[in-house]
Amino acid sequence: MNTPCQLSILIAAHNCEPYLANTLDTIFASLGTAQQRAEIIIINDASTDATQSIIDDYTARYSQIRTDRTAFRNVGKVRNHAVSLARGEYILMVDSDDTLLAGALQERLSLLQQRAPDILLSKIIEVRGDDSRPSWQPDEPIELKRDQSIERFLVHRDYQAHFIGQFFSRRLLQQHAFPDFICYEDTWLFPLMLTLSTRTLYSRAGFYLYRKHAHSLSSDVNAEKIRCLIAATQNMDRVLPHAFQHLITCHWLDIANRYHTQLQNTPQGEIVRTRIRQVSLLWFLLNGKIRLSYKRKMLAVRRRGW
Repeated sequence: MNTPCQLSILIAAHNCEPYLANTLDTIFASLGTAQQRAEIIIINDASTDATQSIIDDYTARYSQIRTDRTAFRNVGKVRNHAVSLARGEYILMVDSDDTLLAGALQERLSLLQQRAPDILLSKIIEVRGDDSRPSWQPDEPIELKRDQSIERFLVHRDYQAHFIGQFFSRRLLQQHAFPDFICYEDTWLFPLMLTLSTRTLYSRAGFYLYRKHAHSLSSDVNAEKIRCLIAATQNMDRVLPHAFQHLITCHWLDIANRYHTQLQNTPQGEIVRTRIRQVSLLWFLLNGKIRLSYKRKMLAVRRRGW
């Protein structure tokens, strides 16, 4: 690729035969006339269906595509490997069954060149089944101060701990790796990225359509996934300023409420209970930034003896 590579689009592909071709088609449509300014890196991780045949077909047709095969069966390791191969100034991660709006990446690449942020965050559009696809409506992103970006993340206002659909400086991701998690690797690393970014932009204009599955990694729960979620939430406590302790506690309350049955009489459950008990109940209830729903959750958790 003779043109300087501005964007590396990373795809971790595992048994995605029904979706991958459509995903790639929407990526190229989204890039528009900016296709030569981007590369697409596809990592086939231990697929047993026709995923590799689709990758081979598109690689033969598009010089922008680079591929590799792994057998990690671990999304954190796959993402780190893909980052190590990237050459773009920015990195965008795309799930192998999601889609992008036509023309959006072409416009966002111009924006990244003009404003040069460390991170550009956008709303993600969640779709189920065959929902109609909106048209791309660009806007002018706002710049967030560090604490503003952290607070918006913790209250799940505007964005959550997703790397898919977000633009990150390759420099940041090469310096700070994903953990070797099978799930919630985003939740572990995302807060740290917010603290390290010197310029974070946020756009309400969504271009990334996230396909929500009933059996997605984060929906189909087991003990190992809960362990990864708890470890990721512990990392929030480590990397985020102490001033955000009460907002982080809301994430601990979510774990206690959703997985109360699975956590009963377990070491992981004791970690959650101890963390919640560290917070003064009175000060939590008086905190004006805590939503009423979480104050109710706190009271319910305490009544259960947590």
